[in-house]
Amino acid sequence: MGLYEFLKSLARSSSEGLRRNKLPACLSLIALVLTAALALTSNFDERPWYRKTILPGINKVETPFFDVMREAEQEPNELWRARYFLEGHRRAKAALRMIASERPMTETGKKAQRELIRYYELVNEELAIIRTEMSFNESYDYIGEWKRRNAELWPIRERWAAWVRPGS
Repeated sequence: MGLYEFLKSLARSSSEGLRRNKLPACLSLIALVLTAALALTSNFDERPWYRKTILPGINKVETPFFDVMREAEQEPNELWRARYFLEGHRRAKAALRMIASERPMTETGKKAQRELIRYYELVNEELAIIRTEMSFNESYDYIGEWKRRNAELWPIRERWAAWVRPGS
């Protein structure tokens, strides 16, 4: 038996099966169409899942970053302030790596996640620029500059936070 005869036999037996089982075949087709329509048009809200699975990991890397940057702002000793600042940059890089590794499911979730990734990419870039300036100028107010740059970048992070918040 050749390929053509095999395909012809397969088509014939399929049509014969459909002819004999009209009701189950029609019901299966209706179920398939309805399921596909609902799956393609539903607005799945992944935020509860995101808050339960992804957000704890994000909080685990964000909290130490913000804490160490706050410590740098409050530290009276210049040497320790610089060390805290450098540690903050290291933690921002770690936060970026962790956040970029997470994958939300829906398009709105992916868009929100990209905003958070964008925030940390820009934070990393700004901290690198500030560190470079620190190496050239000993009297550089790097904490003040960080506060200014972070204030400019904060609305990017807030777009992500607005999506994550319950009831939004």
